[in-house]
Amino acid sequence: MLAGRARSATAVVAVLALLACVGGLVTAAATPASAQVPGVRIQIDSVTPYATKGTKNLRITGRVVNSGDVALSTVNAMLWFDQSPLTSRDELTAAAAEEPGERLGTRMDQPWNLVDQVAPRLRPHASARFDVKVPMQQLGLDTAGVYVVGVDIRATTPDSSLRETWRARTFLPYLPAGTKLTPVEVAFVLPVTDQPRLVDGDVMRGSSVSNDAGDTPALGEFAPTGRLSRLLELGADHGLSFLVDPSLLDEARRMSDGFTTSAGTRVGADQTADVRRWLNRARGVLAAGDAKMLPYADPDLPALQRYHLTDRFPQAVRAADQASDEYQSGGTLVWPGAGYADAGTLETIAASKAHTVLLSQRALPGLPKDGSSPVASLATPEGAVTALVADPALTAGGPGGRSSPVSIQQRFLSETALAAMQGGNPATTLRRMVAAMPRDWNPGASGATLFRTVESVSWLRPLSVGALLSQAPTAYGGPLRTSPSDTRAELSRSHVEHLRELAATSAMLLDMLAEPERSRPALDREFLRGASTSWRRDDADAVDLIDTMTSRIRAAIGRVEVVPPRLVTLSSQTGRFPVTIWNRGSQPVEVRLEVRPRDPKLLKVAPIDPVRVDPNRKATVSVTAQAPSDSAVRSAVQMEARVTTRSGTSFGATQPFFVRVTGYGQVGWVVIFVGLGLLLLAAGTRIVRRLRSAAAARRATAGGQGEAATEVDEPGAATEPGATEPDATEPGEPAPDETPGDPARSNGQAAQPNDEDPGTQPGSEPGSQPGSQPGSPGPDMTKAKR
Repeated sequence: MLAGRARSATAVVAVLALLACVGGLVTAAATPASAQVPGVRIQIDSVTPYATKGTKNLRITGRVVNSGDVALSTVNAMLWFDQSPLTSRDELTAAAAEEPGERLGTRMDQPWNLVDQVAPRLRPHASARFDVKVPMQQLGLDTAGVYVVGVDIRATTPDSSLRETWRARTFLPYLPAGTKLTPVEVAFVLPVTDQPRLVDGDVMRGSSVSNDAGDTPALGEFAPTGRLSRLLELGADHGLSFLVDPSLLDEARRMSDGFTTSAGTRVGADQTADVRRWLNRARGVLAAGDAKMLPYADPDLPALQRYHLTDRFPQAVRAADQASDEYQSGGTLVWPGAGYADAGTLETIAASKAHTVLLSQRALPGLPKDGSSPVASLATPEGAVTALVADPALTAGGPGGRSSPVSIQQRFLSETALAAMQGGNPATTLRRMVAAMPRDWNPGASGATLFRTVESVSWLRPLSVGALLSQAPTAYGGPLRTSPSDTRAELSRSHVEHLRELAATSAMLLDMLAEPERSRPALDREFLRGASTSWRRDDADAVDLIDTMTSRIRAAIGRVEVVPPRLVTLSSQTGRFPVTIWNRGSQPVEVRLEVRPRDPKLLKVAPIDPVRVDPNRKATVSVTAQAPSDSAVRSAVQMEARVTTRSGTSFGATQPFFVRVTGYGQVGWVVIFVGLGLLLLAAGTRIVRRLRSAAAARRATAGGQGEAATEVDEPGAATEPGATEPDATEPGEPAPDETPGDPARSNGQAAQPNDEDPGTQPGSEPGSQPGSQPGSPGPDMTKAKR
C-alpha cells in the first residue's frame, strides 16, 4: 500500500515537472511575441480647407509611418467623418480636446474605389504616402457648421488575422449657399524668435545640431529654406505683424562676420553668408512692415516674478526700445509666457516703462469673447498698460493636441467660420481677433497655405497689429486668471538656481570694476539670455549656456590677483612694506587689498583704501603694520594677502608671506638718537676749528701781498734761472693761503689751528713769512694773489 502511494506521488511530481517545462516553453515563445508591438503614426499634410455646395471632393493627403516592431500587410487608408456638425465655438473646443477614436462616425470603405491602397506590405520604420478623395455628394452634408473629418489606416499584423485600425482627425468648415456671415478682421502675430546662442563678444554656444564646422550653431536656420527665412518671407508676402526678439538680431549681427564657438571652433565669414543675407533682409522687411520688438531675449517674466528676479527686466525693455529705433519698428510689446499675467507681473511691466502687453483671452475671463474687445486697458499701481488680447483657440490646432501647420490652419478656419456665423448684423457689428502663432512655429514648405487661404475666404479680412492698437481699448477691471499648465511650463527651480549663480557672479565683477556702468548692460543681457522663454522646452541646453557664461565671468574676475613680497623685515614695532596688485584683464578695476596676520594678536594692519589698477598693469600698495608694544621679539609672523571688491567680497587665491619683526623698541630708538646727537656735535666742533684756521691764514697772507704783487706784476719782468721769488715758500713749509676743504687734504678734512704739520719749521708762528728757498717758486702764490 505504501509502495502504491509512493508510485502515485512520483507520477504526480513527473506530471508537474512536465507541465512546468511546457509552461516554460510557452513563456519563452510568448516573450518575443509580446515585445513585437505594432504601431502606426499618421501625418496629415493637406486637406480641403473648407467646403461649399460647389466643392466637388473632400481630399486628405499625408504619410503613414510604421512605428512598430513588426511588418504590416494590406495597408489601406479611407475617409472618416462625423455627420453631426459643430455649431458653436464651445463645441469646437470640446471636440479639439478629444483623442482620435473617441467620437463615433462613418468610415467610407464602400465602394472600394474610395479606399486608397497604401501598401501591400510596410516594414518597421518604413513610410508610405496616402491620398484619400471622396465626392462631397456622398457625404450628404446639408447643415452649415464645422465637421470632424479624418482618415483611418487599417492593416493586418503577422500574428493576427484581424484588421487593426489607427486614426487621425482634423476639422472641415462647411458653408453652404445662403449662410449668413459677419466678416472677421484678424491680426496675425508672427514671432521671430530662437533660442539664444550668444555667450559673450562673438562667442556662440555650440548646438546639439551641428554643421560641418563641428560644435557650431545650426546656421541652416538662416538659409533661404530655413525657419527664420521662411518667417520673414511669409510676413513680407502676406502683410503679417512681426514680433521680433532683439537678441536674435544682435546675435545675427555678431555672427555675420564670423564667430567662435564656446568649444574654440572658429567659423569664418565665408560660412556665414546666409546670416548676412538674412540680417539685411530683416532690416528692410521690419522697416517696411508692421513690427514690434519683444523685450531683449524674451525673458520668462512669470518665472522671474515668482522667484523675485525681475530687477533686470527694465534693461530688457530698454534694449528692445533701442532695437526698435535701429530697425524702425513700432515699439516694444511684452509677451509674458503663454499670455498669462498676475497683478504683480503687470505692475512689473508698467514699472519698466513698457506700455503694451500681449495677453491670452483666457487670462481675462471677464472680457467678451465675441471679438468685440481685442484691446483692453488694465490699471496697475505703476500706471495703465494696454493689452492686445489674443485668442489662443485660433492657433491651438487639434484634435488630440496636434500642432502641425495643417492642424493649425483647419482649427483657425473653423474657429473664425463659427465666429462669422454667430455674428450679428454685418453693418453694425465689428469682429476683430488676434491670432498669435507659437513662438517656435516652423511654417515649413506648406506654411504659406494658411495665409493664402485667409486671403481667399469671404469671411476673413487681414488686419495689422498697429491698426488694431489704434482703436480705443476696453477698460477691464475684472479678475486675472492664471493657467496651471503655463505655470508648470515655466523655467524650473534648478534652472533658476543657475540663474542666481550667474547673477551673483556678475554682481561680484561689477563690484570690482572701476567703471561698472559701462559693463552692467552687457552683464544684464547675459542674464536675460539665460532666462529666455524659449528655454521652457530645453532646460539642459539653457543650463549649459548659463554655466558657460558664469565660467567666463569667473575667469575675468580671476585675472586680478595679488603678488605678495617674499619676506618683510620690520626694524621696529611699526613699519611699512609693499604689496603688488596685478590686473591682467581688459578693464580697469578698483579693488581693496586685505592683509592680515594668521594670528591677529601678533600684528595690526592699518586700513587700506581702494586701489585702481588699469588693464594689464600693476599697482603697488604700501601696507602699514604695527606690533603691540608689549610683544616679545619674534623671528617671523605668517601673513595672508588677498584682493576684495569694494564692498569687501574676497575673490581669487589667498597669498601667504612672512613678516620678520626685529623688536628694537623704545630703547633702540634712544640709542639711535643719542648716537646721532654725538655725531652732530663732533661735526660742529670740526667745522668751527676749520673756520678759525682759515681766518688766520687769510690775515697772514694779507701782510705780504703788496710787495709780492709789485714784483710779479711788473710789465716785462722775467725770472732768471736761479733767481729767488720774493714770496716763495721754503720747501717743506705750508702755504700760508691754504684753506679748509682744499683737495690736498685727505677725506676733505682741513687742519685745525693747533695741529702740527710735518712741513712746519720749529718755532714758526702761524701767519709768519719765513724766507724762501732760491729757485723754488711758491706753489700757492697764484691762489694768494687771487
